[in-house]
Amino acid sequence: MEIDFWGVRGSIPSPGPDTSQFGGNTPCVVVRNENEPLIILDAGTGIRKLGLDILQDPTVSEIHLFFSHTHWDHIQGLPFFVPLFSPKYTIKLYGPVHYSKNLEQILSQQMEYTYFPVRVQELAAKLSFHDISESELNIGNSINIQSKYVNHPVVCLAYRISHNGKSFAYVTDHEPYRNLFDDGVESEREEGRIVAEEQSLALVEFLSKVDLMVVDAQYTSEEYKTKVSWGHSAVEDSYDLARAADVGEVILFHHDPDRTDAELQRILSRLQDQSFDPSGRRMVPVRLAKERLIIKL
Repeated sequence: MEIDFWGVRGSIPSPGPDTSQFGGNTPCVVVRNENEPLIILDAGTGIRKLGLDILQDPTVSEIHLFFSHTHWDHIQGLPFFVPLFSPKYTIKLYGPVHYSKNLEQILSQQMEYTYFPVRVQELAAKLSFHDISESELNIGNSINIQSKYVNHPVVCLAYRISHNGKSFAYVTDHEPYRNLFDDGVESEREEGRIVAEEQSLALVEFLSKVDLMVVDAQYTSEEYKTKVSWGHSAVEDSYDLARAADVGEVILFHHDPDRTDAELQRILSRLQDQSFDPSGRRMVPVRLAKERLIIKL
């Protein structure tokens, strides 16, 4: 299994000299397995160059594109994904069930003539849309994909992908469940605490012993204090989640658009310095998501 990063920023693209090392494109991650369909996670602006790369690969004809959710930064690159314009490709799109609109309606509205010169109905690729919830899918010969709801202001899914004994988890736009009991009367706070504990344990179980986890870590712990309920995690909370789930390695992802490369390096260094555990508990290797970083499992 090969994990390839094409977009690692959150919220809005942030190109420029201060972000050139780690990249300024919004989320897009590729999972490749030999002799299996291509899997793409999210269609942020990073998917544009990915599309150009795919055109040069004669082995790719079937693409499975999974959306964590449909907030703008996770779909804004889709109209510029050039395989959509070629009849060579079969592209299956998956995303979480919404209350009022399905995935096809949301993406079709994004490509109305008001916003883009080509409508979904005019695309040449063979498209199909699949609304999913917490579920388990099998793709190709031996790829297994499980999904799990996470804590975000809109319906959002994490994915766990397994193939030939290796596993990879993609957990973006997630906030620790503690905000479920911040407000309300005492009885509601107590109910929120119970739900938060249940959901936290369920997420740890979902991620248990995964070989590689890519996880939202948009804020520092200080920044998070003023951004509770925004749907993103502090670096320290994401690392604690990785330890609780006993994952093999954790990649910090969805970098804040205002975060410079130098600041990201300092955050990583502080986390590594603070992660020493004198009790001897195993520490989880950690690094930063970076455009064109390729990890082989």
